[in-house]
Amino acid sequence: MKLTKTWALVAILMWSKASEAQFKFLTIRREIIQQRLQAYKGNDRTREATLKTLFESVGCRGDKLVEQPVKGLKEPNLICTLPGQTDSVVVVGAHYDHAELGDGVADNWSGASLLPSFYQVLS
Repeated sequence: MKLTKTWALVAILMWSKASEAQFKFLTIRREIIQQRLQAYKGNDRTREATLKTLFESVGCRGDKLVEQPVKGLKEPNLICTLPGQTDSVVVVGAHYDHAELGDGVADNWSGASLLPSFYQVLS
């Protein structure tokens, strides 16, 4: 597994008082993104624990990080909440489970492992 970009770049739309949109770009070092991506190993229970640890390492912990049981499944949903300044809700998701064949990195550990980074730059 190889990352080709030097930096993971996230653009955050910031609204000024004059209602003009401004972009603020934040970066996370390539090594951190690569480390999170390479943590895919193990069964789904291990992946859930890894993802939980990744969220906690960027500050999503306590009552902001909850497990939501899913009927018929062993592993829960992990829900990390970052309170905002309005009542608007934005949901960003990915799944960490995988099929028996393959590693499930592209589908969808790559997305799940980026969620803590997204939380990190937004907070």
